[in-house]
Amino acid sequence: NERTMATASVAPEFEELKAVVKAIKDANPDMGIGKVHKAVKEQNPTWQCSEDRVKKILSEMVVMVNGKPKQGAVNKSDPKLSAHELAKKKTEEALKKKREALKANKGKPAVDGNAAGTGVESIRPTGDMSW
Repeated sequence: NERTMATASVAPEFEELKAVVKAIKDANPDMGIGKVHKAVKEQNPTWQCSEDRVKKILSEMVVMVNGKPKQGAVNKSDPKLSAHELAKKKTEEALKKKREALKANKGKPAVDGNAAGTGVESIRPTGDMSW
């Protein structure tokens, strides 16, 4: 049972984990969540912590950006938009592309011998199907 005891995982205290994450992020400000998590695990192999826990700590951290303190070290694609607004924007862009494709094909969906433009051929069985 000594072997089991030596490799047992331990969940670090929040403040302890936070200090290690901060030290890693200060040394490597451009490092992303996954790499920070990996570095934490490498420095502390007996620790059991998820990437989500590291992400939470990073999102609550205050970091210096261009000499100014900024809340949250997690990069977002557009920090001005909420998740809902970002999803809505992506949907509108996809619909716009689809409308442009329909215009280019004069209102007809691109078929090219495929099932509704999916890239998958339609195969219809023929002959006697009463087996």
